[in-house]
Amino acid sequence: MLRTCLSAAIALIFCAGGLLADEIKGKVKSWDAEKKTITVSVGDDEQTLAVAKNAKIVSLVGKGKKGTLQDVSGGLGGVKVGADVTLTTAKKDDKDTVTQVKVEGTTKKKKDK
Repeated sequence: MLRTCLSAAIALIFCAGGLLADEIKGKVKSWDAEKKTITVSVGDDEQTLAVAKNAKIVSLVGKGKKGTLQDVSGGLGGVKVGADVTLTTAKKDDKDTVTQVKVEGTTKKKKDK
């Protein structure tokens, strides 16, 4: 009985943790490194979100299974306006706060011969 209750409690914790995080896909309209905010276009809408102080700012380099996540040089300031991004958010004080900015579609540039 105790084992069943403990298993149910652990399952509930994992499910609730997954519900707290959300993803927003869009294009970077602007960002403010001092205010720690990012504005993205999602369809016809614009959203401005706070970015957590310890947020990960990464880019996917390469394609497919060989792609790897690498830190963006310059942090939030290194994200280009117009870039496709996936923002991972979590609720903090009843507001969505960005915990990760993942820049999509970045590939290493090949040197011209």
